[in-house]
Amino acid sequence: MSMTISPYPKALGAEITGVRLSSSCDDELIVAIKSALHEHLVLVFRDQSLEPGEQVAFSERFGKLVVRVSGEFLHPDYPPVLILSNRIIDGKAEGATDAYAGSHWHSDLTYAEKPSFGSMLHAIEVAEDGGDTAWANMYAAYDALPERIKTRIDSLKAIHVRDRRRNPRAGVSNTSDRDVNEYYDIKVPDSLHPMVRTHPITGQKALYVSPRFTVAIDGIDNIEGQRLLDELFEHQKKPEFIYKHKWEVGDLVFWDNSATIHLACGGLKPYDIRKLHRTSIAGTIPY
Repeated sequence: MSMTISPYPKALGAEITGVRLSSSCDDELIVAIKSALHEHLVLVFRDQSLEPGEQVAFSERFGKLVVRVSGEFLHPDYPPVLILSNRIIDGKAEGATDAYAGSHWHSDLTYAEKPSFGSMLHAIEVAEDGGDTAWANMYAAYDALPERIKTRIDSLKAIHVRDRRRNPRAGVSNTSDRDVNEYYDIKVPDSLHPMVRTHPITGQKALYVSPRFTVAIDGIDNIEGQRLLDELFEHQKKPEFIYKHKWEVGDLVFWDNSATIHLACGGLKPYDIRKLHRTSIAGTIPY
């Protein structure tokens, strides 16, 4: 069976069929997947049921993997696999929850000098309702901006920070929580990235800010900068830019962080469990 690409009737996304990611993927297939990713930005592979080692092996075909800086919630045998889960076992969280990043629109690891090129999420357990993930197309968001704003931001850079306690738009609800403070007390230098990023492969321009990690614009008055950021944050989440994914067990979703932002939509009931395995692929310095 050969690979088939079925684009979604939205601003981004495609479902890929005819491949088994648990098997050894030859170079020709990897090239085809890369090409589809660059065109559609979000790829959905159904019914994959990968073991953690198989997800790592597949992810490594696209580059070096990034290991979570805090060292928390990593798979004990495969550290590049980050466990995302809302399950509590003996009073302790099984995995990272939306409180650490996902509940605000973001592109992965933009606080780093070299943010993640791509990420993969594999669904291990899913809820009947809630727990969806949404992606937004930042090529389309940039293209739809008024020319006056494009001209304004094309040469500007923005400051990205990891620590949510320093971000009023994504602040933590309980600053006295010891686990939260220990997590954000890990010192990670801020990064300065262009507000409009040129994709390293396609050469297309994408809006490259997010309310989770972007806190200020370098070199302009803060009040003016915050107003501009607020305008951009509202713009980039318009419905016409968005694909929303309803998870099924066995799904693997692979997306391009260079040209998308994403959001954990929440809505889980207290008794519902959602467990995903994430791998992140290293990227390059944005320009």
